[in-house]
Amino acid sequence: MAAENSAGEAGKSQALVAVPPQGLEPGEPASWSPPVSLLPVELDVAVPVRQFRVRNLLALEPGQLIESQWGSGEDLPLASGDVQLAWSEFEVIETQLAVRITRLA
Repeated sequence: MAAENSAGEAGKSQALVAVPPQGLEPGEPASWSPPVSLLPVELDVAVPVRQFRVRNLLALEPGQLIESQWGSGEDLPLASGDVQLAWSEFEVIETQLAVRITRLA
């Protein structure tokens, strides 16, 4: 049993992603070590668009609108790979389109 415990402890110390500190209060942000906090993460916000093809993408012009199957005002899933992390909404800030996280998944 001691061997299993020491192997488990060794696995924790060799993990690529650090475990957040224990004892956080709800709403309190976790502080990560600098190497972990700088890891790049690719996020995806997918909006279903009916019958949209590459030729439609190539024919887009500035200011043109596209109809989606997602209801106006509904939160969109925010994911990294196959893991949904949160729900989000689009927001326009000056001339850029941004995604605001509304709740965690």
